[in-house]
Amino acid sequence: MPSVISSNPRGAFFNVIRVLLIHPGIIPHYRLPIYGYLSGYLKQYGYELTVLSDRISTGGPNTAEFQVVQMRLSVSSIIRFVRKQHMDVIIDYMELRHRYLFPTYFLAKGLLRRKMIYWGQGRDLLDAKARLKNIAYAAEQRMCDAIILYAEHLKKYVPESFHKKVFIANNTLFLSYAGLAPGVTREGVLAAYGIHTKKNIICVGRMQKRKRVDQLAKALAYMNRPDIGLILVGPDTDGILANISGDNIFKLGPLYEDKKFDLLSSADVYCLPGAVGLSIVDAFHCALPFVTEEGDESAEIMYLKNGVNGFIVPRGDIPALSDKLRLLLDDDEIRGRFSAAAKREITENGSIAKFCSGFSAALFYATGETAKDLPNPDTRMFK
Repeated sequence: MPSVISSNPRGAFFNVIRVLLIHPGIIPHYRLPIYGYLSGYLKQYGYELTVLSDRISTGGPNTAEFQVVQMRLSVSSIIRFVRKQHMDVIIDYMELRHRYLFPTYFLAKGLLRRKMIYWGQGRDLLDAKARLKNIAYAAEQRMCDAIILYAEHLKKYVPESFHKKVFIANNTLFLSYAGLAPGVTREGVLAAYGIHTKKNIICVGRMQKRKRVDQLAKALAYMNRPDIGLILVGPDTDGILANISGDNIFKLGPLYEDKKFDLLSSADVYCLPGAVGLSIVDAFHCALPFVTEEGDESAEIMYLKNGVNGFIVPRGDIPALSDKLRLLLDDDEIRGRFSAAAKREITENGSIAKFCSGFSAALFYATGETAKDLPNPDTRMFK
């Protein structure tokens, strides 16, 4: 394979292996620091990362501090780029809905003899039993040289015969928020948004029907407690908030970066009844216990340990949802214990370094390298 001689920060020389990560559509703002960290992490192992995408998000707080190329993705544009730039390995973040997925495999792997690595959930978790889709996923996973999954429990969706080439990169975020700034108080943050309640449940993210935010409003009404508030932060993409109102419901719209994290740090409990995603990383980073309903599978649910750092209640059971929220809000000892467990869980299992280690392990396997033959990464460089 084409290679470039380079050196790592310790001065050891190695062959650079060029890695292309294909990210279709728009790279969202929260992915930018993740790819920046991943690029620096892999560089120490001799892998040079380039991200190829239709475009990156603009107007957000983050910038692309990694090699990124924006172009309209198609079979011809991808293959042309792979050949021209002498890419050695392709990390496939494509989905079945992208018509160029299988043609790219056939040409890149079959004709150009490039290594292919699948990265994703292993299945469409919203339609995990769809037979034709599952056949397509299995075909894709058979063709690739390694598989990177979002979470360990998703291995059940990959044929057992492929497990030897499966590696786990726990889906997470790269967060640098260190807590409320000196002199800033929880009371002050809440007062700035007109929040007058002493105890508060918070939910942050795009307000979508599949997240069942209406269950939160019902639980709040069921508790009938004037001292408990519900804070909703995020754009109302599905227009669901028009039917959610109340004296103790605070709809703040979208907030980002420190403003968002200051609010999270000033709340008491995080609740998202449906479609748990990366919001649990934000919540646990701010040491908030997490309450959700059963019934929706996600990769990120791996972080939630029922009865340890949060609760999972039966779907649609408003009394059960209310009881668990009330328990965490009223019992300072339990809430403190759950809070510490939440922070510990995301620190140990949701760190960006652990995420990156899944990628390096998959690359070792796909390229025939071994960790002992490569320089050890200095993760302090990227903190």
